[in-house]
Amino acid sequence: MSKKNDDFFKEKKTWSQVKDQLLGCYFKPYVQKILHTRKPLVYVDCFAGKGKFEDGNPGSPLIALEIIDECLATTKMVDAEVSTTFIDLNYAKDLTENLKAYPKVNILSGKYEDLISNVLSNKRGKNVFLYIDPYGIKSLQCSAFDRFANAPFNSIELLINLNSFGFIREACHAMGTSLELDDPTLFDDLVEYDPSQMTASDKSLQELDEIAGGDYWRQIIESYKNHRINGYEAEELFAEQYCRRLSQNYAYVLNMPLRIKRGQRPKYRMIHVTNHPEGCLLMVDNICNRWEAWKDVQTGGQLSLFEEDVNNQVIDKTYFQRKVQDHFANYSEWISLNKSLSMFFMQYGPICKTGTIKDILKKLENDGRLVIKRDPPKTETGRPSKFMEEKTNKQTVSLRWAQ
Repeated sequence: MSKKNDDFFKEKKTWSQVKDQLLGCYFKPYVQKILHTRKPLVYVDCFAGKGKFEDGNPGSPLIALEIIDECLATTKMVDAEVSTTFIDLNYAKDLTENLKAYPKVNILSGKYEDLISNVLSNKRGKNVFLYIDPYGIKSLQCSAFDRFANAPFNSIELLINLNSFGFIREACHAMGTSLELDDPTLFDDLVEYDPSQMTASDKSLQELDEIAGGDYWRQIIESYKNHRINGYEAEELFAEQYCRRLSQNYAYVLNMPLRIKRGQRPKYRMIHVTNHPEGCLLMVDNICNRWEAWKDVQTGGQLSLFEEDVNNQVIDKTYFQRKVQDHFANYSEWISLNKSLSMFFMQYGPICKTGTIKDILKKLENDGRLVIKRDPPKTETGRPSKFMEEKTNKQTVSLRWAQ
C-alpha cells in the first residue's frame, strides 16, 4: 500500500516545475499534430496526485487539460476527440475537487499498475499518450511498457520520469553495498512521494529486474562494488542501458538528464518513448528549448564563452560537424530525412536542435558529399526545391552519402 505524504503537495518544488514544464512544452505541439491524424487521442496521467498544489501551482493534470482545451478551441479538425484519464491511489477525492471545471475527465482511484491495462483495453486504433511520473521506482515495470508497445493503437508515446539515482541507490542496497557520492546533497531536494526501499534479498533483486527489464544492472553494481566505476558512472551506464532495453520495442527513445544548477549532477532522467520519428524530433527541439531556458536560470542570464549541451559538457564549433559526418556517412542507401535525424539523436542524444543538423546537411549537400532527393523536386516557379522539412502527403526528403 502506497503511503500518503500530504507534505509533498503543500508546495510545488523546483524539480516538479521542471518536469511539468517539459511535459507542457512538448504536449501542446504534440496534441496539435495528433489531431491532424483524425483519430482520437487518449491521454493518461498515471500518477496524477492532487492535480493542484496547495500553493496554487497547477499539477500535471491541470497543465494537460488546459493545453487540450486550447488545442481543441483552435483546431480546424472537425469532430476532434480527446479523452483524459487521471489515476491516483490516495487522492482521487482531491483530484475530483481540483478538476471540477472539467466534468468529462475520468478519475480513477487505485494503483496505476492495477488499472492501466483496463484503461487501455478498448483503445484500438487510437493515439495514446502516457505521462508516467511515479511515486518511487517500483511502479516502473518494464514488462508493462512492452505490452503497451505491442497493443493495437494507432500510435503510443510515453514520457517517463526515471529516478535513476534512486534506482542505483536501491540496487546497491539489494546487492549488499551502499551508494557513496562526493555530493552529499544529491538527494536533499529530491523529494519522493513514496520512496522505494530495497533490501539484500532475492525478492528485491527480482523486483529490480522487473523494473529494469532484465538483470543487466547487476553487472553495473558489481563494477561499482569493485571500484571499477563510481556512482555517477553507474547511474549513467544504467540510464543508457535502460533506454537500450526500451529500444527493443520502441523505435526511438530519448533521455534528458535534469538538473537545476550549472555543473550539478542529474537527479532525474526524463525518458521519451515513441515509434514515430516526427515525435522524436519534436521532443529533441523541446528538450533543447527547455535546456536554453534552464541555462539562463543556471547562469543568472550571464553569457558563457563556451557552448554547452544538456549534460553541461563544453562543445566547440566543429563538434556537431564531426558527429554529423560520422553518422550520415553510414547511409549508402536512400533513407528519409526524419528517420536519419531520429537515428542521429538516438546515437548522440538531444545535443542540439534539429535545425542545427539540417544546416550542416545542407552544407554537405552543397559540397557534394551528401545527395538529397526532394519531392516535389521543383517549386511552383520551376526552381529546384531546397526545403529540409518533411510534411505528410505534401513533401518528402530522402538522402544518402555520396558514392
